[in-house]
Amino acid sequence: MISYFKRTIKDRKLKKIPEFKTGCWINVVDPTEEEISFLEKRFSLDKQNLKSGLDENEVPRVESEKTRHYILLKTIQPHLEKEMETILIVLDENFILTLSKNKPNFIESIEGGRIKFITTRRKQALLKIFSLLNKEFEKSTLRIVKKVRKEKKKYQNLGEKEINELLLQEDKLNDLVFTYYYSILVYKKIIKNIKFFEEDRELIEDLIIEAEQGFNLCKSSLKTISNIRNSSFIFLSNRLNKVINLLTVLTILISIPAAISGIYGMNVLLPFQHNPHIFYYIIGVILFSWIIFIAYLKKVKIL
Repeated sequence: MISYFKRTIKDRKLKKIPEFKTGCWINVVDPTEEEISFLEKRFSLDKQNLKSGLDENEVPRVESEKTRHYILLKTIQPHLEKEMETILIVLDENFILTLSKNKPNFIESIEGGRIKFITTRRKQALLKIFSLLNKEFEKSTLRIVKKVRKEKKKYQNLGEKEINELLLQEDKLNDLVFTYYYSILVYKKIIKNIKFFEEDRELIEDLIIEAEQGFNLCKSSLKTISNIRNSSFIFLSNRLNKVINLLTVLTILISIPAAISGIYGMNVLLPFQHNPHIFYYIIGVILFSWIIFIAYLKKVKIL
């Protein structure tokens, strides 16, 4: 679907227009092959770059052609199974275009007029999109970090469900680290390729700093998850060792009376077999053997 929007400095809000006009914003969501061909012919856009905007595995990057720039970045889609998707931003001297497989939340906010978005100021509109993307990543990062810190406090009681959830958060953090890293490279390249006013240049430099902070926070959280996993593994190993030691001790304790009673259960002549107190003697020997064995285990600190 292709939609056109326009807002000048004088306009009070963003307006949806029926057709293309210079200085408008072209928003493309889940385009068909015919719509991609239309965009290619109507605006002389590179078809391969347009298709790259629909590829969820595309790496963030920027390609420049004189006065036109193709910027591929990642966006967060929390309601989808695959949260990380690609968005293509085309900055042209006559328009700004966004293209994605699914409509990101910030695009809905812009269309709904909840965010100031002046389409005729293309570079400022581009920076606004960058800022909104950064905020989405920041929210996602903080949400994951909060979950990780919550699990850190109860690592000794992690069950299968909690461990699977921790692995899921680790996978998301790896995606964020990847995205932050390449987004920073894209921002730095844009500063070199596009001439901004000093105020706008400072804004994109602030975005780079924010992205670097998010990048470092994700790396720190990944290290925390690794520590939780190692601590949990050590704790479970120690607990398993204690259980094995206990079962071994119980087996030996049971084996002692079983061996003695087994001997005196044989149908052969045995010492003291006619003694009326032999049962108590056998019980005494068993108890004495247990005491000696337990005392030895405590001495070697097994119990």
